[in-house]
Formats: sequence, structure tokens, C-alpha cells
Amino acid sequence: MKPQCKVCGAAVPADATQCPACGAEQPKKTKLLPLAAFMLIVILVLQAYMKDDAQEASEPAPTAPSSEQQSGS
Repeated sequence: MKPQCKVCGAAVPADATQCPACGAEQPKKTKLLPLAAFMLIVILVLQAYMKDDAQEASEPAPTAPSSEQQSGS
């Protein structure tokens, strides 16, 4: 099934920029879905990365016993 012209209803080839019957400009097909999916993946990865950083920052760092406390002097 070929796309139809929005102005005159004639069949238009999928790669045409103008209708062959009336010359009306045909809307360009956007690749919005792949772009939206890519952006969603990037946002989720960044969110997971930032969550890990926040957890590491909130946990107290383990402290090694100092040599002064062990010797007792």
C-alpha cells in the first residue's frame, strides 16, 4: 500500500518529496521513535550511575586503625 497525498489523495512513492499528481510537498518521515528510545536509554543509564555514586558518598568510608591506638602509648 503506497502512501497517499494529503492534498489530492493520489498514490505517492514512499521516497518522493512531492506528489507526482499535484506537486504538493510531502511530509518528511522523522525517525522520532529511535531517537526517543536512545534518549530514554541514556537517561536511565545516567540515573543508575548517579544513584550508585550517591550511595557510595553516603556510606562512611572504613577507617583503618591508626598505629597510635594500637600501641597504647
